[in-house]
Amino acid sequence: MVDLSVTPGLALTLEGAVEPHFVDAMGHMNVAFYAQLFDRAVWRRFGELGLDAAYLERERRGMFALEENTRYIVELREGERLSVHTALVEVREKTLRFVQFLENRDKQELAATQEIVVAHIDLTTRRTTPIPPELRARLAAAVVGSLPGSTMTEAAAQAFAQSWIDAWNRRDVEAVLAHYADDATFVSPRAERITGSPVVEGKSALRAYWQAALQQHQLEFALDRALWSARAETLTVLYRAVFNEQPPNRASEVMRFRGSSIVHGEAFYGGTAEPSVRA
Repeated sequence: MVDLSVTPGLALTLEGAVEPHFVDAMGHMNVAFYAQLFDRAVWRRFGELGLDAAYLERERRGMFALEENTRYIVELREGERLSVHTALVEVREKTLRFVQFLENRDKQELAATQEIVVAHIDLTTRRTTPIPPELRARLAAAVVGSLPGSTMTEAAAQAFAQSWIDAWNRRDVEAVLAHYADDATFVSPRAERITGSPVVEGKSALRAYWQAALQQHQLEFALDRALWSARAETLTVLYRAVFNEQPPNRASEVMRFRGSSIVHGEAFYGGTAEPSVRA
């Protein structure tokens, strides 16, 4: 069961039911209507936040979708009641990021989610343009800090990756471990040098390994980028790792989540050369 009403800032933006013409040959709501419902919902949220028809017409502005990621969780059948809740999760100079939740109200279960990035457009030039500062401040005040369930947004993934890097640079093992499930497993070639096995099983064993590793190594990490897959619930962190003032390694860590906890991690280390950058 899911109760979206308890999340602060998560706006109810649409209510309805699965109409007969929504249903396809598979006997459930077709993907085209998921897109339509999410579109109607996010436009309603635009209006509530000040990006209404009057503003868009007066200023010759528009809102264009840049990217969308929809996750289908359970099917919706004819006649079932539904609702959409919408959260603004990131405000930038020219873009906004929203996460939307489509709920089966009869069964009180989550049917689908959508993450969408939209751009603020000058309709005269058909190019992105900065959101006015006073409107951007209003939008920033409406940002939802935490989302229901295990959903991680792209913005949250980037923030998580940076906090992970910062915790290691502070040598704060407990801050890193706080994100791991008790039965988590971890694989690393460096673990084999300290524990005799490349696989570490369980949070207690992981604590002992990392504490021993920090006694032997000075380290400094620098984040390159983070890649989040909502479908696989996997975060890949790419970074530069310096151990004991030696030349930097290219490194990556893959973290697979179950809910809000990491259940499996795997570390990889590459060469010392910096990657070439192509235009």
